[in-house]
Amino acid sequence: MSLNKFNKVKISGISVVVPENEINIYDEAEYYDNSIKKIDRMRKMVGFWKRRVANKEQTALDFAYNAAINLIEEMKIDVNTIDALLYVVQKPDWLGPVNSYFLHHKLGLSKECIATDIVQGCAGWVFGLYIASQMIESGAHKKILLLNGDTPSIGIDPSDRNQAPIFGDAGSATLLEYTDQTQPSHFNIDTIGEGYDAIISPFSANRFGLNFLKDEDFEKLSILRKEKATLPTGNTQPLLGSYIDGLKVFDFTIKQVPKTIKTLLEYANTSQSDINLLALHQANKQIVQGVGTEAGFDLAKVPYEAFEMYGNNTMCSIPTVLSMLDKDIKKENVCCCGFGNGLISAAAILNLSDTYLGEIKTFKKPEYVWANTDEYIDYWRKKMQGQV
Repeated sequence: MSLNKFNKVKISGISVVVPENEINIYDEAEYYDNSIKKIDRMRKMVGFWKRRVANKEQTALDFAYNAAINLIEEMKIDVNTIDALLYVVQKPDWLGPVNSYFLHHKLGLSKECIATDIVQGCAGWVFGLYIASQMIESGAHKKILLLNGDTPSIGIDPSDRNQAPIFGDAGSATLLEYTDQTQPSHFNIDTIGEGYDAIISPFSANRFGLNFLKDEDFEKLSILRKEKATLPTGNTQPLLGSYIDGLKVFDFTIKQVPKTIKTLLEYANTSQSDINLLALHQANKQIVQGVGTEAGFDLAKVPYEAFEMYGNNTMCSIPTVLSMLDKDIKKENVCCCGFGNGLISAAAILNLSDTYLGEIKTFKKPEYVWANTDEYIDYWRKKMQGQV
């Protein structure tokens, strides 16, 4: 575990963006034998209802950029005062350079503002807060823009009922600032590295050894694309897709995540009754309520409506929960916990009483986004030929 306390960090604002394309589970009756009763049962048990998904031209970077623009405009932030940009992502637009340099340029940040990517999954927002808080507490930085973006729905077969109904896409922006007033925040991060392969996309990058210039590699890719693996559950999934060891992940979630939260409460010298809200990563309704119960919380303090409305948008799910809060809910003591691929469980107790929480907004296409893949290819063809 990694237990830490910070005293001079304020979370000033949060903004969330989701795609326009909404899928309602009742419109997918074909996957449930056209039985409304089956759908109702899944909705009651797991929380399936609506989700927002990206189209193939929209990326995690686009959503993060859009959320940043909204936050900057709504809070009237002088971009010249931002001295660090952290972009948390697990599906980058390209493998190099880090995508944050592109965001740095498009947001008009100063050359004195450092920028870097952080590779994380479902725990990415809390993990990003942890890194940003260290940077501010050290005195090295005064104002940090933390961006998160993810498109977990991309690449999933709609007929895959284990994954397709779960995942939604989103982007979020969070502004952290140095404060002269004492404003404690507490963190606990547990890393279970032995579970690195419990949630993984094994053919997604260089370990697979794909060389785009070799014909034989593309032939190999074509063969693998058609191959499906039969899981121990009897279900099948494409070999090239993401792999999830459901039993291992569930065991980790129900056993480890509540421990992370309880250890954090003890470290902060507080109790479940002192916490006004437990904002959990929205894996699904069952898991949210299961973790909340195991962690000793009254379920009235453990919302899952974000999953119902937007799906599991991974690292953006906690900002989504916070952005949906009723204005009357006290936000002095909010416990947030993200957990997932790694395996990692990251929890924080935060004071959000003076935090701007913007309304969840629908994505608006930035000017830099190409209309389609062909246009993108044409741009780079001309770029390499010195024509643009």
